[in-house]
Amino acid sequence: MKVVYLTDGRTRTVQVGKRQIILKHTTPRNMATAGKISGLVIQALRHLGRKNVDQQVIVQLDHRLDDDARKQLVKDIRYAPAWIADIIRSLADRKSAA
Repeated sequence: MKVVYLTDGRTRTVQVGKRQIILKHTTPRNMATAGKISGLVIQALRHLGRKNVDQQVIVQLDHRLDDDARKQLVKDIRYAPAWIADIIRSLADRKSAA
C-alpha cells in the first residue's frame, strides 16, 4: 500500500513494513488548509483534475458537506485555484437556495 502525505519539508519516501509512505513537498498555500475539511475537498478536487470533476462529483459534495463545512470552504476559498473556487461558490449558492 502506498500513502502520500503533503509536507512543507523535503520530498522523501519512507518504508514501514509493507507500506510505502511518500512525504511530498508542497507550497505554503496548500498547507494553509491542512487538517481542515476545506483542505481535504480542495486537494481531492485538485487530484481529480478539472476535466474529471463533473456534475456527479459536485452533487456528491453537495450531499456530504454540512453547513459548517461549507462555511469553512468559503473562508478558505482564497487558497483554492480559480476553477475550484468556482465550484466552492456554486456549493455555497446551492445551500443558500435550499
